[in-house]
Formats: sequence, structure tokens, C-alpha cells
Amino acid sequence: MKFQYSPLPDVGEPLVKRLGRYPRVPDITWENCRWLGRWLGVLLLRLNYRLQVTGRIPTGDRVALVANHRSHLDTLTLLAALPGRERQRVVVLAAQDYFFNRLDRALAASLLCQAVAFDREQKTSLRSWYERLQAPQKNWILFYPSGSRKRTEVQVGLLKLLVRTGWRIVPVRLEGTERAWPVGRRFWRPGGSLQIHFFEAYAGMDVEPLLARLQQELA
Repeated sequence: MKFQYSPLPDVGEPLVKRLGRYPRVPDITWENCRWLGRWLGVLLLRLNYRLQVTGRIPTGDRVALVANHRSHLDTLTLLAALPGRERQRVVVLAAQDYFFNRLDRALAASLLCQAVAFDREQKTSLRSWYERLQAPQKNWILFYPSGSRKRTEVQVGLLKLLVRTGWRIVPVRLEGTERAWPVGRRFWRPGGSLQIHFFEAYAGMDVEPLLARLQQELA
């Protein structure tokens, strides 16, 4: 039997870029690291907070979880609310200019929260995302349409792409995280409860009714 060795296609790229890539290049080493990081992050969250989950958790492929964003704790809270099988499918879109401009932040975002890089400053990046979202995928995406913990206005660019490429949009409202880990505080405050509510999925092709729903459900 003859074996043929082929290096991974992203070998040679900077590690920060490899960690932020979507879709990811299959790599069993990094997948195991993410499994361990995800398990550790969810365990720490559950040891520190009581989770209250309401609504119907979605099933199936190509699900986009669209949530309000007020704290660094939001992603871990939402991941902890999901069953293990669904949790491992989630890819979190994280700000490239914040999480993927330094190796330590990129490692934390990728290993603990399954994050990939999203360029929120360049509108031209949406073109490449349109192609990537059209490709057949079975994973889920977690997306914060405000783009920042300090804003509440819904940014419609990526939201339109998700709708046009056939992703099922599931609004999710998080409460309590802004008290547990406020903006500007270095570490979280343990104790108390965090609430997660899953709303019914939106499967329409018109973004305007979706925007009206999000402004009401994520407020």
C-alpha cells in the first residue's frame, strides 16, 4: 500500500489567520482543542451561574442564531444553553479588529467560544461572506446584529445575506449577562441567574418583517 502525504492547505499562514478562517480547514488537533476549551468554558459558566432556558431550541441544519449583545459572557451563555450535539455545530462570528488582531485573544475566542473572524469595518467583506454562506453547510452560526456590546441598533448587511442564502433565523434574547460581566469590567461577577429565550424561527425572504421582529424580541 502506498501512502501519500498532503499538508493542510492553510499550513504556512499566520496562526491568527488560521484560527479565524471560515469555513475551517478540518484539523483534528485544533478540533480536539476546541472540544476541550468549549467543555471547560461551559463548565465554568455552569459552576458560577444558574441558567434559565425558555422557548424551543431549534433543530436541523443552516440555523443562524441572532442574539442581542451586551457582554463578553453572551456567547458562553448561549453555548451552555444548547445540547452538546448542537453546541459543537455553532460557529460564532467575532469582530476581526478586536479578537483576531492578537494571538492571545484569537486563541481564547477560537478555543473557548468557537469564534471565527468577521470584518465588521469593511463592507466589501460581505461579498466573500455571500459566497461562503451559499455553500452547503450543516453548521450553525451565532451572529450579533448590533456588532458591538455598546450598540443596540440592528446592522442589516449580514442579516440580509443570511436571509437571501436560505438560513433559518432564530432570534435569541439574553438577559442577566450585562450584570454578570458589564462592559469595561475585567472579570465576571459570579453568582445569580442568566436567562436565554429562543423565539420561533423566521423563514421568510423579506428582511423588513424580520427587522421589526428583532427590534421587538431582542430589546
